[in-house]
Amino acid sequence: MSRHTSPRPPLRLPLLLAHAGKSLWRGLLPIALLNSLPSLPTLLALTVNGEVSQTPTLADLVALPIAVILLVFAQGATIAGTHRLLQGADFDLLASARQTWLRLPTLLGTAFLSGILVLLGLAALVVPGLMAIALLYLALPACMIERTDMVESLERSGQLTQGYRWSVLGLFILTLLPTIGLGAITGDLASAPATVIQVLGQEAGMVLFGTLSAVTAAAAFERLREIQGIPEAARPLPEWASGKT
Repeated sequence: MSRHTSPRPPLRLPLLLAHAGKSLWRGLLPIALLNSLPSLPTLLALTVNGEVSQTPTLADLVALPIAVILLVFAQGATIAGTHRLLQGADFDLLASARQTWLRLPTLLGTAFLSGILVLLGLAALVVPGLMAIALLYLALPACMIERTDMVESLERSGQLTQGYRWSVLGLFILTLLPTIGLGAITGDLASAPATVIQVLGQEAGMVLFGTLSAVTAAAAFERLREIQGIPEAARPLPEWASGKT
């Protein structure tokens, strides 16, 4: 007698994007503020330099690691706040920032490991790199929402995306398209002497992509956890980081 297994329920990207868009609208101001933070070091370096330098200056070298740390911080806080929105609560900017500050070393390590694996995949062949993006897409949400360590976050992402990696890759590409479109527009507007416009366009694109990727990743994490029937394995936060008084 053959065994019948029920088909996997679809991820339903339009519905997932609709939920993510609703959450983004509800928390638009704090989400926009958070994802603007990584651009500040670059803009300050541009102000110090007085022009767009073709070779990295000291200000550029100082700005780069600060921007990376702020990017990971913004992603973590946006994921934490979006998780609250998806649970029916408000986006608590202070509580999200506190939670992210508590998790920042682990969050940075998780982002670093994910980035290295993606780069290795892209260097080997394009397709393995794309699959690595899908495999590790939920590593940061796992780190923030379930407070797993670096390796556990990667494993959790692989567990949740199993069977849905092409859909997850499609979700990643969809969040990337608006950034590509914005880059094309600012590139067309910019002429050779006006490279500041290109820098501003690149930063605006990063803000847009950071916002969309964090919100959709949080929504995808919730949806895939529901589909896979895997309960939350969250570890309790200290009271000072939970936003409770």
